[in-house]
Amino acid sequence: MDQFGQQILPYLIGFGIGLLLVIIVLFRESMKRRSLKKEINTLKNHLQNKLEIEAEGMENRRIQIDQLKQENENLRVTNQTLAQKPGRREVMNMHVYQRAVEIMTESAQGFAPMWQRAMREAEQDIQKSEKGQSSFIRKIIPNQIFGDSSERKKLNSNTEDEESL
Repeated sequence: MDQFGQQILPYLIGFGIGLLLVIIVLFRESMKRRSLKKEINTLKNHLQNKLEIEAEGMENRRIQIDQLKQENENLRVTNQTLAQKPGRREVMNMHVYQRAVEIMTESAQGFAPMWQRAMREAEQDIQKSEKGQSSFIRKIIPNQIFGDSSERKKLNSNTEDEESL
């Protein structure tokens, strides 16, 4: 057996070294596999957390969008209600007239002086009515009934001219 043992000994040594290398490689691979599994689990957890956070964010955004849509609808209804209140149409017409006056003042040559004179007269009439110097009824009833103040001035000046003749 000596001779047989000597012939087999290199094979057994080679087999032992090979087996040792296989065990080392398997051990290293199992260690890599464990570390990779841990890393995969960590990445899965991160991905799961990220997806949960994004889902929460999307849900919050959806809720916020629904709230904003509701507020928008409420504001639209409120705006329509306010637009239909008595006097609102007159205020809107006043804004339109104001803009038209601004455009005419810029574009028309003779309009600005005439407009300024008309504004002064209107302001004086309002001040007179506030002080009680002018009748309140004249503001309510149109000038056609009482006649325009300029017509009265013309009539008064005509009668004075006739009296002086």
